[in-house]
Amino acid sequence: MKRLKAARLAGLAILACIVPAAVLPQAAPAAGRTISGAVVNAVTGLPIAGATVSLGKPKARRNPDQVQTDTEGRFAFPQLADGKYTLWASRRGYIGAAFEEHPGGFSTAVVTGEGLESTGLKIMLEPQAVLFGTVTDDSGDPVPQARINLYRPDPAGTGKMLRGNGTMSDGGGNYEISRLAPGSYYLSISGVPWYATHLQPRDSQGKAIESRRSPLDVAYAVTYYPDATTDTAAEPIVVAAGERMRVNLTMHPVPAVHISIQIPAPGANQPFVFPQLRQEIFGTMDYVQAAPMYQMRNSGRDSGPAMLELGGVAPGRYDMDLRSGGQAQSVRSVALDATSDQVNLDVSSATVLAEVSGKISAAGDGALPTGLNISLVPQQGTDHYNARPDADGSFKIESVRPGTYEVAANAAGVFQSVSHLSVNGAVVPGRFLKVGGEPVTLTARVTEVTASIGGFAKLEDKPASGVLVMLVPTSPSAGKERCRGYQSDSDGSFEFSHVPAGQYTLVAVQEGWTLEWAHPEALARYLAKGVQVTVPPHSNEIAVKDPVNVQAK
Repeated sequence: MKRLKAARLAGLAILACIVPAAVLPQAAPAAGRTISGAVVNAVTGLPIAGATVSLGKPKARRNPDQVQTDTEGRFAFPQLADGKYTLWASRRGYIGAAFEEHPGGFSTAVVTGEGLESTGLKIMLEPQAVLFGTVTDDSGDPVPQARINLYRPDPAGTGKMLRGNGTMSDGGGNYEISRLAPGSYYLSISGVPWYATHLQPRDSQGKAIESRRSPLDVAYAVTYYPDATTDTAAEPIVVAAGERMRVNLTMHPVPAVHISIQIPAPGANQPFVFPQLRQEIFGTMDYVQAAPMYQMRNSGRDSGPAMLELGGVAPGRYDMDLRSGGQAQSVRSVALDATSDQVNLDVSSATVLAEVSGKISAAGDGALPTGLNISLVPQQGTDHYNARPDADGSFKIESVRPGTYEVAANAAGVFQSVSHLSVNGAVVPGRFLKVGGEPVTLTARVTEVTASIGGFAKLEDKPASGVLVMLVPTSPSAGKERCRGYQSDSDGSFEFSHVPAGQYTLVAVQEGWTLEWAHPEALARYLAKGVQVTVPPHSNEIAVKDPVNVQAK
């Protein structure tokens, strides 16, 4: 997928080099080309003066040429060699964007050459939006230090929710989240009642006296916009470009749950480590605030087991992590149904999180690439795990939660294909790994991916600029390369780099930006009219002779 993050960072790094005024279009010499146009407000259509426009090569990461737009929003880059260029604009108060950018970081590169149009271009910038409001509780009192987080559906079509901007409310319960791109957002809010007290009167045996429980022993459950207690019941907040939208939020105090945990006696070299509660919010595991209330040593001896109580927890379902101290740390996790006033946790039911270790070798028994990184990418959720192998390829990843993961690798920004995966001595098809509660040993081989696939998208026998082209592997075990997208350039060309060996189908879809194209069912109807491509091992540039005809969405 052609993405823009690196180019944006590079542009920010050299703002001091910005040309102070626009170079207006001039007649290009016979051997030169010009890329020119204007930056305009996507809402009003009015020109934007003083915008920074950057021009670079798609594969270059540094030192783009930069100019600023004049009072009419115009810019120009004259005397360019024939080639392919990325075009990006930014201005304070607007969301930076590339030429013909679409969600997911897709954009159209501008190609210069004989008979190709590269002047009169428009870069549309959308004004930044703002969400603001006040967080109060049922009584109308403000909730200070509430944590507000925004989430958006992944524009890459994975179906996952990605966490974006967030903030904390101030002492008056006020909050503001600025510099938002227009779109649909989901909002969660968590906090602690400032007036709450969680101390419980106890009898001579240390047992809580429920009849004397304080009415201020309360907590806030995580709340979702507009007033939901589960993320499945949350509703989107639709924000328009440049809009300043007030969204007031209300939190509801509920009787707090107390969780009693018997902690085994710590050894001399294993200090006590406080347990941590985690709760899933839109697929992301967030840590939950809780108050340690009470600790009692059995038999009055410091060496005995401790009884720990957590207070200030709202009723709900959680995961609790119990981490050992000392040099050799291990993490155990237990699912917790905290729906009653008092929960006694049986620590013995906790599952030790798995250790994934093994050895990685290079294809052909060569040296491992510099900066090799091994990743476990979850099919569900966002908990990624990473490790840097030693010189001999050995690696270890501790405390991996149960689930299905893809084994992926990269080195110094270069994609590596993972093959010959073996788990606990058994060969595994594809690159997927199932982790339970037992240690996992795996071996695999990595190969640098050097192949690229290039061609042209056409609509009615004419080059199709700015359409979504997808490279779809035939194998269902292709992992994160299951489908890759590219926005065709101004001459209708496309190029997929770092493509592993295998069988693929190329398809192009008009206005396909909203397709959940990471899912096979979303693409099935387009494959029959696609173009088949074979990538042999150790291949380099592959030119697709047949055009990829654009299909209607």
